[in-house]
Amino acid sequence: MASERKVYWSVPDVGADEKQAVIETLDSGWLGMGPRTKKFEKELSEFTGAKHSVVVNNGTSALLTALMTFGLQPGDEVLIPTYTFVATASSAIALGAKPVLIDCDPETFNIGPVQIEAALKAHPKAKMLLFVDVAGLPCDIDAIRTLAAQHKLLLLEDAAEAFGATYNKNPLGNYDHVTIFSFHIAKQVTTVEGGAIQTNRDDLVEKMRLVRSHGEGKEKYVHVELGLNFRPTDIQSAIGSAQLKKAGHYLELRDRIAQQYMRELGHWLTFQKVPSYATRPTWMIFMVLAKDKAQRDAFNAYLNAHGVDTRIPWPPVHHQPYFQARFPPQDCPVADRTFDRALSLPIGNAMTQSDVDYVIDVARRFFEGKP
Repeated sequence: MASERKVYWSVPDVGADEKQAVIETLDSGWLGMGPRTKKFEKELSEFTGAKHSVVVNNGTSALLTALMTFGLQPGDEVLIPTYTFVATASSAIALGAKPVLIDCDPETFNIGPVQIEAALKAHPKAKMLLFVDVAGLPCDIDAIRTLAAQHKLLLLEDAAEAFGATYNKNPLGNYDHVTIFSFHIAKQVTTVEGGAIQTNRDDLVEKMRLVRSHGEGKEKYVHVELGLNFRPTDIQSAIGSAQLKKAGHYLELRDRIAQQYMRELGHWLTFQKVPSYATRPTWMIFMVLAKDKAQRDAFNAYLNAHGVDTRIPWPPVHHQPYFQARFPPQDCPVADRTFDRALSLPIGNAMTQSDVDYVIDVARRFFEGKP
């Protein structure tokens, strides 16, 4: 059966404001990292309340910059959730660290104290905890910070999917630990490709800026730290400034879409649980769980055949071929079950009410056995 229409998985809202920002940047004659990046960093800090913001060219670069700033060394054990996009783990692996993968919670898909403490019993010498706010849902940050302090763990929050989220009404990024964000094209705010690091710690920021730009100090071509080229362009930053003005609207839109999905499809599907401490999840991805893999696959195929673009979220890290070829097998049954049942429905900054209604209608037809 031919599709009646097409609803894409995630479409950005990029229009006249972003185009004007790019034109002004091109006309300024300064295209690389410069005044517009400094402006965007200031605006990011104002948005979240974080004392320091360091903008980089993508979210993976944000992870690498943070890890290099912490001085992660080959052989250091890093606790990492297995249910995450592979960049979380590959960034640590790229620096020679030894990943210790942690299973996820079956309801939030995040890791918490129970999963972390179980990993620490087997790996008491772990140096760092890298936790992820899956799909834009904040982890239990206070509990994780307390546990990290007890075990003297360096702490890094991968909030690549969670820009704009709040934990107990406090914006992510506005903490003494280090938080990274991504501004990829599908994110809540986009610079097309981009990322940022935020923290309230004064002692880390100078090194972060050095790492971002080949470790070059105040004197040109004199390199005082090991660094790489993680610099953004002012074109990216100008787009980010334009997008940031609309961030509140995008977050409200995504929440309305998520609430409608849950209200209309809750009879057939299970959703990511939102604990009370997650006062604003950002729904970068809207994930649903079918009853089993067979139903998920059939549901996915039906949606696609009727023009609804979907994604089966990433396989857990312990199933990635690169990881399997180089590290011992790891047992993470909750992540395995979650992966087998999970599907992400369309959600995005340019999604219309008509799009949402159509997705729900197609989903309902599938579960009601209609053609």
